[in-house]
Amino acid sequence: MFKIGNLELQSRLLLGTDKFDNEDIQSKAIEASETNVLTFAVRRMNLYDRTLPNPFANVNLKDFITFPNTAGSKTAQEAIRIAEIANHAGVCDMIKVEVIGDDVTLLPDPFETYEACKVLLEKGYIVCTYISNDLVLAKRLEELGIHAVMPLASPIGTGRGINNPLNLSYIIENANVPVIVDAGIGSPKDACHTMELGAC
Repeated sequence: MFKIGNLELQSRLLLGTDKFDNEDIQSKAIEASETNVLTFAVRRMNLYDRTLPNPFANVNLKDFITFPNTAGSKTAQEAIRIAEIANHAGVCDMIKVEVIGDDVTLLPDPFETYEACKVLLEKGYIVCTYISNDLVLAKRLEELGIHAVMPLASPIGTGRGINNPLNLSYIIENANVPVIVDAGIGSPKDACHTMELGAC
């Protein structure tokens, strides 16, 4: 068990819920995972229109910590707006700030990320954020009051594993908040490597 902000996580597994083929498979995966944290992209959710499919129709969200992300954002303002939509819909125990700076590599924009985190922290959100493996940025975000940093192992969707273990180790060794390696994990071996380095 570990904590992010004032939230207690039963498992180090944070389960993404966006890509299941159907609700039955999703429900079985959630049960098998034994996690109490469900992550999802707000832009892929139907939060208000009851006539449209609801990916959480068979899930009692009160049993879980909801962890939406701002995927698809390209500016701080977009990320802030998406976080507030999730919050108003009651599915935002904590927020993952994800502001993309490059459409091809999906690498994060450090400047817009910093600004979005600053505003959301001021508004009282529990904030985690997707970043490149940049020690200085991680330190600056921690100074802001960030609750967890989520550096990439390698670009989203590449499955290349840890491209720069040295930089990642610098972030982990210097952080006073949880470090959750976020993108590019391509195998159980990669996941084990991140834990060997000391990540959550």
